[in-house]
Amino acid sequence: MADPKFQYLPYIAHDQPDVYETPDVNEAETSDYDEDEPVNDAIERLHISTKDSIGKFRGKYLTGEVDFSDGIGRKNRLGYDARSLDYELAGEGERETPLQRCHRLKCEMNELMEEIEASRADTGRTAEEKASHETVFGVVSTAKKVLESLKLEQVIGTEVVAGGAGGGDAEAKKLIAQIEEYRKTGAVSSSDPKAVANELVQSARVAQLEHRLHQLEVAVGAKPERISRLAGTTGTGNLIEAVQNISAKAALLQPSQLDTIEQRLNNLLQQMNSIQEKSNATGQDPNREQKILELYEIAKSTEPIVQVLPDILNRMLTLESLHKYATNFSKLFAELETTQASILNGVAANKTLLTGVQEAFAQNLENVNKEVKKLEERMTKLQQMIK
Repeated sequence: MADPKFQYLPYIAHDQPDVYETPDVNEAETSDYDEDEPVNDAIERLHISTKDSIGKFRGKYLTGEVDFSDGIGRKNRLGYDARSLDYELAGEGERETPLQRCHRLKCEMNELMEEIEASRADTGRTAEEKASHETVFGVVSTAKKVLESLKLEQVIGTEVVAGGAGGGDAEAKKLIAQIEEYRKTGAVSSSDPKAVANELVQSARVAQLEHRLHQLEVAVGAKPERISRLAGTTGTGNLIEAVQNISAKAALLQPSQLDTIEQRLNNLLQQMNSIQEKSNATGQDPNREQKILELYEIAKSTEPIVQVLPDILNRMLTLESLHKYATNFSKLFAELETTQASILNGVAANKTLLTGVQEAFAQNLENVNKEVKKLEERMTKLQQMIK
Protein backbone atom coordinates (compact mmCIF):
# COMPACT_ATOMS: atom_id res chain seq x y z
CA MET A 1 0.00 0.00 0.00
CA ALA A 2 1.32 3.44 -0.81
CA ASP A 3 2.40 5.84 1.90
CA PRO A 4 -0.55 8.09 3.01
CA LYS A 5 1.56 11.19 2.58
CA PHE A 6 1.75 10.58 -1.18
CA GLN A 7 -1.97 9.86 -1.77
CA TYR A 8 -2.91 13.40 -2.83
CA LEU A 9 0.18 14.00 -5.02
CA PRO A 10 -0.20 13.78 -8.79
CA TYR A 11 1.49 11.18 -11.00
CA ILE A 12 1.74 8.65 -8.15
CA ALA A 13 0.97 5.01 -8.91
CA HIS A 14 -1.03 3.97 -5.85
CA ASP A 15 -1.65 0.40 -7.04
CA GLN A 16 2.10 -0.54 -7.25
CA PRO A 17 4.61 -1.34 -4.45
CA ASP A 18 7.05 1.33 -3.26
CA VAL A 19 10.21 -0.91 -3.29
CA TYR A 20 11.58 -2.54 -6.41
CA GLU A 21 14.19 -5.35 -6.19
CA THR A 22 16.10 -7.07 -8.95
CA PRO A 23 16.08 -10.84 -9.03
CA ASP A 24 19.11 -12.67 -7.60
CA VAL A 25 21.78 -13.82 -10.07
CA ASN A 26 23.03 -17.37 -9.96
CA GLU A 27 26.67 -17.41 -8.75
CA ALA A 28 27.49 -20.27 -11.04
CA GLU A 29 27.01 -18.01 -14.02
CA THR A 30 29.62 -15.47 -12.81
CA SER A 31 33.41 -15.96 -12.96
CA ASP A 32 36.43 -14.03 -11.67
CA TYR A 33 38.53 -14.97 -14.66
CA ASP A 34 38.24 -13.86 -18.23
CA GLU A 35 37.39 -16.46 -20.75
CA ASP A 36 39.96 -17.34 -23.35
CA GLU A 37 39.58 -15.21 -26.39
CA PRO A 38 39.43 -16.95 -29.73
CA VAL A 39 42.63 -17.03 -31.73
CA ASN A 40 42.76 -14.25 -34.28
CA ASP A 41 45.53 -14.00 -36.86
CA ALA A 42 45.06 -10.23 -37.09
CA ILE A 43 46.22 -9.81 -33.47
CA GLU A 44 49.98 -10.09 -32.87
CA ARG A 45 50.83 -11.65 -29.52
CA LEU A 46 54.30 -10.97 -28.04
CA HIS A 47 56.06 -13.69 -26.09
CA ILE A 48 58.46 -12.10 -23.54
CA SER A 49 60.98 -14.22 -21.65
CA THR A 50 61.81 -12.98 -18.17
CA LYS A 51 65.14 -14.81 -18.12
CA ASP A 52 66.25 -13.30 -21.44
CA SER A 53 65.23 -9.81 -20.29
CA ILE A 54 67.22 -10.14 -17.05
CA GLY A 55 70.27 -11.32 -18.97
CA LYS A 56 69.98 -8.48 -21.47
CA PHE A 57 69.60 -5.63 -18.97
CA ARG A 58 71.91 -6.95 -16.23
CA GLY A 59 74.51 -4.40 -15.13
CA LYS A 60 72.69 -1.44 -16.67
CA TYR A 61 71.01 1.52 -15.05
CA LEU A 62 68.88 4.49 -16.12
CA THR A 63 70.12 8.04 -15.86
CA GLY A 64 69.21 11.49 -17.15
CA GLU A 65 66.20 13.72 -16.85
CA VAL A 66 63.14 12.19 -18.46
CA ASP A 67 61.62 14.42 -21.12
CA PHE A 68 59.34 12.87 -23.73
CA SER A 69 57.57 16.08 -24.74
CA ASP A 70 57.01 16.74 -28.42
CA GLY A 71 57.80 20.46 -28.19
CA ILE A 72 60.16 22.04 -30.68
CA GLY A 73 63.15 23.83 -29.19
CA ARG A 74 66.86 24.41 -29.64
CA LYS A 75 67.72 22.00 -26.82
CA ASN A 76 67.58 18.30 -27.64
CA ARG A 77 65.04 16.30 -25.70
CA LEU A 78 66.57 13.73 -23.38
CA GLY A 79 64.82 10.48 -22.46
CA TYR A 80 66.22 7.47 -20.69
CA ASP A 81 69.95 6.96 -21.18
CA ALA A 82 70.95 3.38 -20.39
CA ARG A 83 74.63 2.86 -19.68
CA SER A 84 76.49 -0.30 -18.82
CA LEU A 85 79.08 -0.55 -16.05
CA ASP A 86 82.28 -2.47 -16.56
CA TYR A 87 82.60 -3.64 -12.94
CA GLU A 88 80.45 -4.94 -10.11
CA LEU A 89 80.42 -3.86 -6.47
CA ALA A 90 80.23 -6.27 -3.57
CA GLY A 91 76.77 -7.02 -2.22
CA GLU A 92 75.53 -6.33 1.27
CA GLY A 93 77.37 -8.47 3.80
CA GLU A 94 80.05 -9.54 1.29
CA ARG A 95 83.69 -8.66 1.65
CA GLU A 96 85.07 -6.22 -0.92
CA THR A 97 88.13 -7.09 -2.88
CA PRO A 98 90.85 -4.42 -3.09
CA LEU A 99 90.04 -3.75 -6.74
CA GLN A 100 86.30 -3.42 -6.02
CA ARG A 101 87.10 -0.98 -3.23
CA CYS A 102 89.37 0.96 -5.58
CA HIS A 103 86.60 1.20 -8.20
CA ARG A 104 84.07 2.27 -5.57
CA LEU A 105 86.38 5.01 -4.27
CA LYS A 106 86.96 6.26 -7.82
CA CYS A 107 83.21 6.43 -8.44
CA GLU A 108 82.58 8.30 -5.19
CA MET A 109 85.41 10.74 -5.93
CA ASN A 110 84.05 11.39 -9.43
CA GLU A 111 80.56 12.02 -8.03
CA LEU A 112 81.98 14.37 -5.38
CA MET A 113 83.98 16.30 -7.98
CA GLU A 114 80.86 16.60 -10.19
CA GLU A 115 78.87 17.96 -7.22
CA ILE A 116 81.61 20.50 -6.48
CA GLU A 117 81.70 21.55 -10.15
CA ALA A 118 77.92 22.01 -10.03
CA SER A 119 78.17 24.07 -6.84
CA ARG A 120 80.71 26.43 -8.49
CA ALA A 121 77.98 27.68 -10.82
CA ASP A 122 75.75 28.54 -7.85
CA THR A 123 75.95 32.31 -7.37
CA GLY A 124 74.14 32.26 -4.03
CA ARG A 125 77.05 30.77 -2.09
CA THR A 126 79.40 32.85 0.01
CA ALA A 127 83.12 33.30 -0.56
CA GLU A 128 83.99 31.04 2.39
CA GLU A 129 81.87 28.19 1.03
CA LYS A 130 83.45 28.58 -2.40
CA ALA A 131 86.94 28.56 -0.85
CA SER A 132 86.13 25.41 1.16
CA HIS A 133 84.77 23.76 -2.00
CA GLU A 134 87.96 24.66 -3.88
CA THR A 135 90.05 23.15 -1.06
CA VAL A 136 87.97 19.96 -1.00
CA PHE A 137 88.21 19.73 -4.80
CA GLY A 138 92.01 19.96 -4.64
CA VAL A 139 92.24 17.31 -1.91
CA VAL A 140 89.90 14.94 -3.79
CA SER A 141 91.76 15.39 -7.08
CA THR A 142 95.08 14.70 -5.33
CA ALA A 143 93.67 11.60 -3.66
CA LYS A 144 92.29 10.43 -7.00
CA LYS A 145 95.72 10.83 -8.63
CA VAL A 146 97.29 8.84 -5.77
CA LEU A 147 94.62 6.15 -6.16
CA GLU A 148 95.26 5.93 -9.90
CA SER A 149 99.01 5.73 -9.34
CA LEU A 150 98.63 2.58 -7.19
CA LYS A 151 98.03 0.38 -10.29
CA LEU A 152 96.26 -2.37 -8.37
CA GLU A 153 95.43 -4.24 -11.58
CA GLN A 154 99.16 -4.89 -12.13
CA VAL A 155 100.16 -5.59 -8.54
CA ILE A 156 97.40 -7.81 -7.09
CA GLY A 157 95.65 -9.18 -10.16
CA THR A 158 95.74 -12.90 -9.21
CA GLU A 159 94.66 -12.17 -5.62
CA VAL A 160 91.66 -10.18 -6.83
CA VAL A 161 90.61 -12.94 -9.20
CA ALA A 162 90.87 -15.52 -6.42
CA GLY A 163 88.91 -13.41 -3.93
CA GLY A 164 86.30 -12.18 -6.41
CA ALA A 165 84.55 -15.56 -6.93
CA GLY A 166 80.82 -15.48 -6.54
CA GLY A 167 79.34 -12.18 -7.72
CA GLY A 168 82.41 -10.93 -9.67
CA ASP A 169 82.58 -13.28 -12.66
CA ALA A 170 82.70 -10.45 -15.16
CA GLU A 171 85.41 -8.68 -13.14
CA ALA A 172 87.40 -11.90 -12.84
CA LYS A 173 87.26 -12.47 -16.60
CA LYS A 174 88.37 -8.91 -17.22
CA LEU A 175 91.28 -9.25 -14.78
CA ILE A 176 92.34 -12.57 -16.32
CA ALA A 177 92.38 -10.94 -19.77
CA GLN A 178 94.46 -8.04 -18.40
CA ILE A 179 96.93 -10.45 -16.76
CA GLU A 180 97.32 -12.40 -19.99
CA GLU A 181 97.92 -9.17 -21.88
CA TYR A 182 100.52 -8.03 -19.35
CA ARG A 183 102.25 -11.41 -19.55
CA LYS A 184 102.49 -11.13 -23.32
CA THR A 185 103.88 -7.58 -23.22
CA GLY A 186 106.16 -8.34 -20.25
CA ALA A 187 104.92 -5.38 -18.23
CA VAL A 188 104.47 -7.40 -15.04
CA SER A 189 107.75 -9.31 -15.23
CA SER A 190 109.75 -6.13 -15.76
CA SER A 191 108.39 -4.41 -12.62
CA ASP A 192 110.23 -4.81 -9.34
CA PRO A 193 107.94 -5.82 -6.41
CA LYS A 194 110.10 -3.92 -3.92
CA ALA A 195 110.01 -0.77 -6.03
CA VAL A 196 106.24 -1.06 -6.38
CA ALA A 197 105.89 -1.55 -2.61
CA ASN A 198 108.09 1.49 -1.93
CA GLU A 199 106.04 3.52 -4.40
CA LEU A 200 102.84 2.48 -2.62
CA VAL A 201 104.28 3.42 0.78
CA GLN A 202 105.50 6.78 -0.52
CA SER A 203 102.16 7.54 -2.16
CA ALA A 204 100.30 6.68 1.04
CA ARG A 205 102.72 8.82 3.06
CA VAL A 206 102.31 11.78 0.67
CA ALA A 207 98.52 11.45 0.80
CA GLN A 208 98.64 11.35 4.61
CA LEU A 209 100.85 14.45 4.74
CA GLU A 210 98.58 16.32 2.32
CA HIS A 211 95.57 15.37 4.43
CA ARG A 212 97.27 16.64 7.59
CA LEU A 213 98.28 19.85 5.80
CA HIS A 214 94.68 20.33 4.66
CA GLN A 215 93.43 19.85 8.24
CA LEU A 216 96.00 22.39 9.45
CA GLU A 217 94.92 24.91 6.79
CA VAL A 218 91.26 24.40 7.73
CA ALA A 219 92.01 24.90 11.44
CA VAL A 220 94.43 27.85 11.17
CA GLY A 221 93.82 29.25 7.71
CA ALA A 222 96.03 29.50 4.64
CA LYS A 223 96.22 33.30 4.68
CA PRO A 224 99.31 34.93 6.26
CA GLU A 225 97.11 37.45 8.11
CA ARG A 226 95.52 34.71 10.22
CA ILE A 227 98.87 33.15 11.08
CA SER A 228 100.32 36.54 12.07
CA ARG A 229 97.21 37.25 14.15
CA LEU A 230 97.61 33.89 15.93
CA ALA A 231 101.29 34.59 16.56
CA GLY A 232 100.49 38.08 17.89
CA THR A 233 97.75 36.74 20.19
CA THR A 234 99.91 34.00 21.68
CA GLY A 235 103.08 36.13 21.72
CA THR A 236 105.10 33.57 19.75
CA GLY A 237 107.22 33.69 16.64
CA ASN A 238 106.02 30.67 14.66
CA LEU A 239 103.18 28.18 14.47
CA ILE A 240 104.85 25.43 16.52
CA GLU A 241 105.45 27.75 19.48
CA ALA A 242 101.85 28.96 19.25
CA VAL A 243 100.56 25.38 19.34
CA GLN A 244 102.81 24.59 22.31
CA ASN A 245 101.53 27.68 24.13
CA ILE A 246 97.91 26.74 23.47
CA SER A 247 98.53 23.12 24.53
CA ALA A 248 100.16 24.34 27.76
CA LYS A 249 97.10 26.46 28.50
CA ALA A 250 94.81 23.57 27.61
CA ALA A 251 96.75 21.29 29.97
CA LEU A 252 95.50 23.40 32.88
CA LEU A 253 91.99 22.16 32.14
CA GLN A 254 92.92 18.53 32.77
CA PRO A 255 91.05 16.76 35.61
CA SER A 256 94.24 16.45 37.65
CA GLN A 257 94.72 20.24 37.61
CA LEU A 258 91.10 21.23 38.22
CA ASP A 259 91.26 20.61 41.98
CA THR A 260 94.29 22.88 42.34
CA ILE A 261 92.66 25.58 40.21
CA GLU A 262 89.44 25.32 42.20
CA GLN A 263 91.35 25.68 45.48
CA ARG A 264 93.18 28.77 44.23
CA LEU A 265 89.93 30.29 43.01
CA ASN A 266 88.32 29.68 46.41
CA ASN A 267 91.25 31.39 48.15
CA LEU A 268 91.00 34.29 45.72
CA LEU A 269 87.26 34.53 46.32
CA GLN A 270 87.79 34.62 50.08
CA GLN A 271 90.36 37.38 49.72
CA MET A 272 88.03 39.39 47.48
CA ASN A 273 85.19 38.94 49.96
CA SER A 274 87.40 40.13 52.82
CA ILE A 275 88.49 43.16 50.77
CA GLN A 276 84.88 43.95 49.96
CA GLU A 277 83.90 43.67 53.64
CA LYS A 278 86.72 46.03 54.61
CA SER A 279 85.70 48.51 51.93
CA ASN A 280 82.09 48.36 53.07
CA ALA A 281 83.15 48.85 56.69
CA THR A 282 85.25 51.92 55.92
CA GLY A 283 82.42 53.45 53.86
CA GLN A 284 84.26 54.97 50.91
CA ASP A 285 82.95 57.87 48.89
CA PRO A 286 80.52 56.69 46.15
CA ASN A 287 81.81 59.34 43.75
CA ARG A 288 85.30 58.00 44.17
CA GLU A 289 84.08 54.45 43.55
CA GLN A 290 82.28 55.62 40.43
CA LYS A 291 85.42 57.31 39.10
CA ILE A 292 87.48 54.19 39.86
CA LEU A 293 84.99 52.05 37.96
CA GLU A 294 85.09 54.46 35.03
CA LEU A 295 88.89 54.37 35.01
CA TYR A 296 88.78 50.58 35.12
CA GLU A 297 86.37 50.45 32.19
CA ILE A 298 88.58 52.83 30.21
CA ALA A 299 91.68 50.75 31.00
CA LYS A 300 89.84 47.56 30.06
CA SER A 301 88.60 49.02 26.77
CA THR A 302 92.09 50.30 25.86
CA GLU A 303 93.81 47.05 26.80
CA PRO A 304 93.79 45.63 23.23
CA ILE A 305 95.21 48.92 21.91
CA VAL A 306 98.15 48.86 24.34
CA GLN A 307 99.79 45.97 22.49
CA VAL A 308 99.54 47.73 19.14
CA LEU A 309 100.32 51.23 20.46
CA PRO A 310 104.17 51.00 20.26
CA ASP A 311 103.97 49.93 16.61
CA ILE A 312 101.55 52.76 15.88
CA LEU A 313 103.88 55.31 17.53
CA ASN A 314 106.88 54.07 15.55
CA ARG A 315 104.87 54.25 12.35
CA MET A 316 103.72 57.78 13.14
CA LEU A 317 107.30 58.87 13.83
CA THR A 318 108.46 57.42 10.54
CA LEU A 319 105.61 59.14 8.74
CA GLU A 320 106.28 62.55 10.38
CA SER A 321 108.58 63.76 7.59
CA LEU A 322 106.08 62.58 5.00
CA HIS A 323 103.30 64.50 6.75
CA LYS A 324 105.48 67.65 6.82
CA TYR A 325 106.22 67.30 3.13
CA ALA A 326 102.51 66.80 2.44
CA THR A 327 101.69 69.92 4.50
CA ASN A 328 104.21 72.03 2.58
CA PHE A 329 102.92 70.63 -0.68
CA SER A 330 99.34 71.50 0.26
CA LYS A 331 100.44 75.07 1.13
CA LEU A 332 102.30 75.45 -2.17
CA PHE A 333 99.32 74.03 -3.99
CA ALA A 334 97.02 76.57 -2.27
CA GLU A 335 99.38 79.42 -3.25
CA LEU A 336 99.46 78.09 -6.79
CA GLU A 337 95.68 78.06 -6.90
CA THR A 338 95.58 81.65 -5.61
CA THR A 339 98.12 82.80 -8.24
CA GLN A 340 96.23 80.95 -10.95
CA ALA A 341 92.98 82.62 -9.89
CA SER A 342 94.60 86.10 -10.00
CA ILE A 343 96.08 85.35 -13.43
CA LEU A 344 92.68 84.23 -14.68
CA ASN A 345 91.11 87.42 -13.35
CA GLY A 346 93.78 89.54 -15.10
CA VAL A 347 93.29 87.61 -18.33
CA ALA A 348 89.54 88.19 -18.12
CA ALA A 349 90.07 91.95 -17.54
CA ASN A 350 92.55 92.16 -20.43
CA LYS A 351 90.11 90.26 -22.60
CA THR A 352 87.39 92.80 -21.77
CA LEU A 353 89.73 95.72 -22.57
CA LEU A 354 90.80 94.06 -25.80
CA THR A 355 87.18 93.63 -26.81
CA GLY A 356 86.52 97.35 -26.15
CA VAL A 357 89.61 98.40 -28.11
CA GLN A 358 88.59 96.20 -31.04
CA GLU A 359 85.10 97.67 -31.07
CA ALA A 360 86.45 101.28 -30.93
CA PHE A 361 88.99 100.51 -33.64
CA ALA A 362 86.31 99.02 -35.88
CA GLN A 363 84.06 102.04 -35.36
CA ASN A 364 86.91 104.50 -36.05
CA LEU A 365 87.87 102.54 -39.15
CA GLU A 366 84.32 102.71 -40.39
CA ASN A 367 84.24 106.49 -39.82
CA VAL A 368 87.54 106.94 -41.66
CA ASN A 369 86.21 104.91 -44.60
CA LYS A 370 83.12 107.13 -44.75
CA GLU A 371 85.23 110.31 -44.69
CA VAL A 372 87.50 108.93 -47.40
CA LYS A 373 84.49 108.15 -49.59
CA LYS A 374 83.15 111.68 -49.08
CA LEU A 375 86.54 113.14 -49.92
CA GLU A 376 86.75 111.05 -53.10
CA GLU A 377 83.29 112.20 -54.15
CA ARG A 378 84.24 115.89 -53.65
CA MET A 379 87.45 115.39 -55.58
CA THR A 380 85.49 113.79 -58.42
CA LYS A 381 83.09 116.72 -58.51
CA LEU A 382 85.98 119.21 -58.53
CA GLN A 383 87.60 117.41 -61.45
CA GLN A 384 84.36 117.53 -63.39
CA MET A 385 83.96 121.23 -62.69
CA ILE A 386 87.51 121.95 -63.82
CA LYS A 387 86.96 120.15 -67.11
